[in-house]
Amino acid sequence: MTAMALQLTVKLYGTLDKWVPGYQHESGCVVHLQASSTVADLIGQLGIPPRSVGIVSVNGRMARKADLLPDRAVVKVFHPIFGG
Repeated sequence: MTAMALQLTVKLYGTLDKWVPGYQHESGCVVHLQASSTVADLIGQLGIPPRSVGIVSVNGRMARKADLLPDRAVVKVFHPIFGG
């Protein structure tokens, strides 16, 4: 028996789109992952270096890299914000 796959809608903010060829700002992208995948798994699948990720939200709630992703989630990934 194979694990069900997750389908996620991913939106990237800041300069993160440079890591995902063909990324469309208007619609984001659809990513398929194995069930029981985490936020960190998604970041790895996208090819984004972990240090380039600031905040991640899943369905409007802040998420940690170890959090499991639910099927059909909307994931927003923001680059780190600096200033002063």
